Amino acid sequence: MNLRRDHISSILHLPVNDPVLVFAIILLVILISPVILRKFRIPGLIGLIVSGIIIGPSGFNIIEKTNAIELFATIGMLLLMFIAGLDLDQKQFRRTKYKSLLFGLLTYTIPFGLGLPVCYYLLDYNLISSLMISNMFATHTMVSYPIVTRLGLTRNEAVAVATGGTIITDTLVLLVLAVITGAASKGGGFSLYGNLFISFILFLLFVVYIIPKVARWVFHRLEDDNYSQFIFVALVVFICALLSMAAGLEPIIGAFAAGFVLNRLIPAESILRNRIDFTGNALFIPFFLISIGMIVDIRIVFAGPMAIIIAAILTTVALLGKFAASEIASRIFGFTSDQRRLLFGLTSSHAAAILAVIMVGYRIGIIDENVINGTIFLILLTCLISSVVTESAGRKIAFSINRGIKQPVDMTQETIIVSLSNPQRMERLLDLALSLKKKNHSNPLYGLFVVDDDETANERLALARSTLEHAGGKALAAGRKIETYVTIDNNVSAGIKRVAREKSATDIIVGTSGKPNLADFLFGRTLEQLITNSSQNIYVFNPVYPLNLYKKIHLFLPPHAEKENSFIHILNKIIGLAESNAMSFESHSYGLTASFIETHLKKLRSQVLCTFYSFHNENEIPEAKMMIGSDDLLVVISPHRGSISYSKSYNSLLTRILKDTGENSYLIIYPGVVSGRSRV
Repeated sequence: MNLRRDHISSILHLPVNDPVLVFAIILLVILISPVILRKFRIPGLIGLIVSGIIIGPSGFNIIEKTNAIELFATIGMLLLMFIAGLDLDQKQFRRTKYKSLLFGLLTYTIPFGLGLPVCYYLLDYNLISSLMISNMFATHTMVSYPIVTRLGLTRNEAVAVATGGTIITDTLVLLVLAVITGAASKGGGFSLYGNLFISFILFLLFVVYIIPKVARWVFHRLEDDNYSQFIFVALVVFICALLSMAAGLEPIIGAFAAGFVLNRLIPAESILRNRIDFTGNALFIPFFLISIGMIVDIRIVFAGPMAIIIAAILTTVALLGKFAASEIASRIFGFTSDQRRLLFGLTSSHAAAILAVIMVGYRIGIIDENVINGTIFLILLTCLISSVVTESAGRKIAFSINRGIKQPVDMTQETIIVSLSNPQRMERLLDLALSLKKKNHSNPLYGLFVVDDDETANERLALARSTLEHAGGKALAAGRKIETYVTIDNNVSAGIKRVAREKSATDIIVGTSGKPNLADFLFGRTLEQLITNSSQNIYVFNPVYPLNLYKKIHLFLPPHAEKENSFIHILNKIIGLAESNAMSFESHSYGLTASFIETHLKKLRSQVLCTFYSFHNENEIPEAKMMIGSDDLLVVISPHRGSISYSKSYNSLLTRILKDTGENSYLIIYPGVVSGRSRV
């Protein structure tokens, strides 16, 4: 008993050194940290670094940075640079290669040129350290790229130039990093640089010409073996990292080069790419970020003003350098003021690359703790500024592009999935699905029942089959066809999302959920999980009465609703719903949206009786309970945060309307977002 007590006491002694407990604590941090900090709108990258500070030696000293953590962190750093290479859009670069080349040179040389005298003369660092920090200024990670993806601006010339410039900048940063680290560890001299140049050329030839040919052969031979493909890719990353080290370069250069040459062979939406992203982003890259936080010594900040001064200077120089490069390049290229701001917004954030570079400098003793601490502050501030500037400029460009453009009448494809996991709501949800589904469209309607993967799965499977059989009979009775589908998953939203991807669904219909529990509070309710980043249009239906008993639809639309990519598709669904159930139609909208809908109705030659109300702001809208009767159906379009038509005031209006009409039936429609891969 005493031995057991002593063993438990040794395990719980701080800092923890038991490998099982260390791993469990870090996994808990990786799980909880982004969830908590997301509520405060703090980027997950910063959250993991802050968590590393808290559990590290300068925080509560819960965990020491052992060899095991160092191993996982090194793997994470290599995967981070490999994914950065995969993310670079080479097609965009070819479209604007000359402009991208010029911008890449500017966005490298200007921050580097500004940083060198500041570090050498103002901060009093030696030449090698000043070169390393200045090289750090030149890096950028396009953290805000998903914003332009959501706004449909990926083909805008400013975005293409920013993407191409990133290729040039990252390449220059890594090349200069190789020279600096070589000089720091081996000294200068013609022989060093001559050997480094020759070894780099040999390394480049092998990576560019040998790796892609071998990869094509392997992918062809292992076409049906996704696991072996993944192992091969991981092997390529580490072989390239080893060859990079053998050539006198840093291993992150090899990992980046591997990602760059395999870029075309690993499609963004492939199973292999999903597994690479999952392995990196779920485990190894968070380990790397936490390990950075464990290096940060927060006590330095309170020891004197120097750390704060360095942080402020580093951030100012980094932003000024990127701003100057964007201004000069934009004026040369004849970009508009909004495109100039968009270019700056996309290239002003520092994240992945700067962390990799700074860790190399810290490991070989070129960079001190003050710079590490200052870099964390720099990352946080530049990411926030980048997101705000990109959002503001991107919205203005999106508005100007969409103004006056004739939209297509409807989406070319239509595949609707209706969730029938709640048998009590099954018939009314199916009625809505049959009303929204175009009768002459060849794609089927899918009835989906998701069974939670728990102890009651077998019982629920029997209920699912019975429910879906009843749904199939109801559809046949209405002269329609439905394909039923039952699946087991961790939760309903995960199952719906997976099947929606498999079936290339355009629309998903679900019923309202029940009361939230503790897990819902921590990780987001089922409905929120389903809506977040969904590329499908989500219809959330709360049917108080059967569909045929409603007399009128009250449709509430956000400002600039007509500029959303899926607006025509959704509008046609609502018009079809009114027509098939003989309901009249009232539209409550802003600006030019009403005239757009009226013109569209005339184009369709719709016979639905429609009344239009147009407003300038939310204060002009009467109280909802004064307008909406008990036998009316409230339909609201709720755009995602960051989309063209999103506004906080309209979101507050929807909350008030739904609160005032709590006893009414309602249909909330969340337009699908254009999918984009998030960048670390």
